[in-house]
This record gives sequence, C-alpha cells and structure tokens, in this order.
Amino acid sequence: MNDPGYPLTPGDLHIWRLSLNLVTGTNQDLWSLLSDIEQQRAQRFVQLRDQEKFVQVRGILRVLLGQYLGIAGSALAFDYGEYGKPQLTDACNPLRVEFNVSHSHELAVIAVSLAIAVGIDVEHINNQVHYQNISQRFFADQEHQILLQQPPSQQRQTFFQLWTCKEACIKAVGGSIAHALDRVVVAESIEQPLIRVDMMDQGGNPQPLSVQTLNLGENYRGAVATPQRFSHLYTWEWNPSALKP
Repeated sequence: MNDPGYPLTPGDLHIWRLSLNLVTGTNQDLWSLLSDIEQQRAQRFVQLRDQEKFVQVRGILRVLLGQYLGIAGSALAFDYGEYGKPQLTDACNPLRVEFNVSHSHELAVIAVSLAIAVGIDVEHINNQVHYQNISQRFFADQEHQILLQQPPSQQRQTFFQLWTCKEACIKAVGGSIAHALDRVVVAESIEQPLIRVDMMDQGGNPQPLSVQTLNLGENYRGAVATPQRFSHLYTWEWNPSALKP
C-alpha cells in the first residue's frame, strides 16, 4: 500500500515501514528523483549495498511526501537543522508537513505528521553490542534499573527499546544523540505502548514528549516521539511493486 487512503489531518501520525530488499530495477527509478546533492552523497558510499539503501530511503521519502503534498517527489527541496535533521523548505510545503526517517539493517521507517514535530528511530537487535556496559555508562539510573529489572533473556531487547525511545525524543526536537543523550530520561515502564518522557532543555527545565513504542518485527525495536500527544496513529507497509515516481 503506497497511498494511505486517509487525509493527513492535525493530530494524526502516519508511520511507513519500508523493507530495503526492494525488487530489481526499483533503484534506478528512485535515483532519478534525487537531487544532485543527494546523488553525490550516494556516490560517496564505499559499499554498494549502503549506496542502494540510501537511494531507496531518500527516493521513497520523496515519493511519499510528494503524494501528501500533491507534487512531484523530484520537485521537493530540503533544509537541514543544526544537527542534520532534514525538513521541507517553506516554498514546497504549504501544508506544513513534518517528517522524520530512520533505518537499521534492512528496515527503514518514515513518520509523517501535520504541523507537529516528530522523531522516529529503529534499531536492529545486534547480539554483538555490550548493552550492559553502554547502559551503565550512558543511561540514567532509572533507565538502568528498568533494564536490570527484566529477565536476562529480555534485557537486550529492553536495552534497544530504551535506546530507540531516547533517540526518537532527541530527533523530535532536532538534537544530536552525542550532545543530548543524558537530557532524555525514560522513567516510565516501556511495557506500556504510549509513555511520557521528559527531556531537559538548556535551562534544565523538563520538556514533556509523548513516545509510542512500535511493533516492527521480532528482530527490531522502534519508537516515535512528538512534543504533544497525537490523536491517531496509522501504520502502513510500503509496496515497492506499486512505485510511481
């Protein structure tokens, strides 16, 4: 399904799940949608598979945003925040569409909203990551305790769920994981799908964010965050066979 079938209305949040194992021939169609700068960036990847993933994600992003805005995906233009968060330029975004993108391993996710800042993150559960060391060093005490309270067999999954919640919050406000990880504290149990997270601003004041954990498959964990609660969340799977640049 590539057409959501629902209008994007205030308070709605649309989530697209993209398999990056796209059919042969799709990449050439998506390549033609990219700007010169995006094509140059793609060519800088050393590994061919990394280049293919970049083209897939950026191309499909253009297709989807173009459908929401009613214009060709190739006509979209982007600005970038201080830490690299992309956003549509005002000239091509009369509806004030907000979006965010994340990808890990062979999965990507795109969140789309109307006039509500959004951050999304997906992580493939990597069995090589020394999650307890990372948690002890970088997580708040409350978060580390949430992790330790889980059975050993569930701790790795819990670590990645906590991480995606934190990163989604940082991306929602346009921050950097390197500079803001300690400003986000997940104090509530992540067993609930919708939780509130406080992110401290530069003055040390809590900025509340609504975080929704996402069911993205057995080997993935994901979360999406917004500064205010959304009314409805819709999730779709991108169908590469219906690609219409």
